[in-house]
Amino acid sequence: MNRLGTFLLLLFIITACQNETYTPKPRGYFRIAAKDTTYQLYANAAFSFEYSRIAVIDTIQRVKEKHWMNLVYPPLNATLYITYKSLKINDLDDCISDARTMAIKQISKADDIDESIILDTATARYGKIYEILGNEAACPYQFWITDKENHFLRASLYFNCTPRNDSLAPYIDYLKKDMLHLIETFAWKKGK
Repeated sequence: MNRLGTFLLLLFIITACQNETYTPKPRGYFRIAAKDTTYQLYANAAFSFEYSRIAVIDTIQRVKEKHWMNLVYPPLNATLYITYKSLKINDLDDCISDARTMAIKQISKADDIDESIILDTATARYGKIYEILGNEAACPYQFWITDKENHFLRASLYFNCTPRNDSLAPYIDYLKKDMLHLIETFAWKKGK
């Protein structure tokens, strides 16, 4: 009995002193919850649209390019870059080709690009929306709008961080809704 007790004691000591293998937990991310938004009107000499109240308009003053602006979303660390071109100076086909080229440049990091057509003859809004899908796509959303005669506007959404779109998905979804609202409320100024 003494030998059995000694054996069990030694067995207990040997098994109790083993080093446990530590496995670190995977890196976590903060929960991102975007709030419902209200909209406000922006208007200049060429066009108008509604945009989210959480955004700030940063106009860019350039000698050759009028109506360029950045729509900055400080709480989301994102910017919508908006460029405008007059078709009296620029060719429509060149503008569309440039917009398509900018979207296609994302394909190296994208899984796919979904294209949607904007066609509203009543308000002279024609264009295309590019939704760039993939975890490392730098620009998840782009679009362009034209009236085919006088105006061309292009916009691209970028986050001010390394693209990890699986983690940014709630922000991307929120901003996608905001971009769609901007497109739906977009109007060209008459006679400009």
